[in-house]
Amino acid sequence: MLKDRAQKAQALKLCVSKSWLPQLEVNIEPAQRLEKTKFLLTDLDVLAIARNPIGELTKIVFDCKSGLRESPIGRTFWLKGVMEKVRANHGFILLNDRINISRDHRASATELSVTLLRESEIGSLAQGLGARVMPTDVPIADIDTWEQFFCIDQKYAALSDFTLFARSSYWTLKDPGEQCRKCVGKLRSIGTELDPVKPEHMAIFGEALALFILAIANLTNRLFLVLIRPTTEEEFTTTLLALLYGGYDNLDVAQKIRRLTAGVAPADQIDIFPEMRSFEHLIREMLEAPFQALEAAIAARDSCLSALVGEPCSSLFKEMVGANQYAAKFIVLAAGYLQKAARLPIEFKTHYADQTLVVAAAALESVMHSGKS
Repeated sequence: MLKDRAQKAQALKLCVSKSWLPQLEVNIEPAQRLEKTKFLLTDLDVLAIARNPIGELTKIVFDCKSGLRESPIGRTFWLKGVMEKVRANHGFILLNDRINISRDHRASATELSVTLLRESEIGSLAQGLGARVMPTDVPIADIDTWEQFFCIDQKYAALSDFTLFARSSYWTLKDPGEQCRKCVGKLRSIGTELDPVKPEHMAIFGEALALFILAIANLTNRLFLVLIRPTTEEEFTTTLLALLYGGYDNLDVAQKIRRLTAGVAPADQIDIFPEMRSFEHLIREMLEAPFQALEAAIAARDSCLSALVGEPCSSLFKEMVGANQYAAKFIVLAAGYLQKAARLPIEFKTHYADQTLVVAAAALESVMHSGKS
């Protein structure tokens, strides 16, 4: 069972109520390992992804401590350091109600973009933020479902390479292009192990789908702010690849290595990223409505947990997909891309694409009926 479980459950529901994408139990690793044995630096209880006014994705972190010996200002300094490490914009510390939090400590914490809270105050925080902290019927807000999800690699050890990545280094990578490439690469590395008949495996694909959409959302936002409106197809493709590989120099090196390993002449065209045409098409579509990408990622994460527990689409999934038509398109296209790029059975794509299309069609029909009346 998770430590400080009740506090994490409250933070989780707050995130979902605010339409932030939550991630529980994020392990923080060194940026560069100097030893063969892996040593974690620390962990974050809850990390949430929100969106700022220009569409960039930002991070919010929650530190949950139910013990009676915690120092509020001491936890503040610790969390500020972790925030710097993961590049988070704000942090919340949830403490036991019996802990004394002085106004001076609260004020000092605020100067560091940290909010100190007692457990009983999170309801007031939620109300002030325009959110709700209350039981919901959605898997993404259910801590029991999260605990079940975290047990997948105990049952299927061969999947641990991806699950460890999804819970650790993915969240600390600075570059969305690297997040995107590694997400595809990690999924491909376990592709032969995945069976669409097994709910746990379907959930792993859904997790990859959510993380992939999140990464390309940031990538697309950067592309949009750089190009605004591309003049030629070549300009679009070249800029996209440069962002995907962390700059032109890195792209040039990657292309040279790919040509050498494939035995292709320097003048010949070669794709260095899997299913590049499908990827370009997905990015072009996302550029049409980049502000709906976070909703697509939240819907995919919720659907992945629904698949794990064998439940139908939740009310949150229907809300996200029904109210955001482009989000539905992003899920369908991203699921199709990942299935092809990772060389997986088509059932992985159809599971997520079909339920998304059904919900989107029902929402559209509802709008048409209301228009007629």
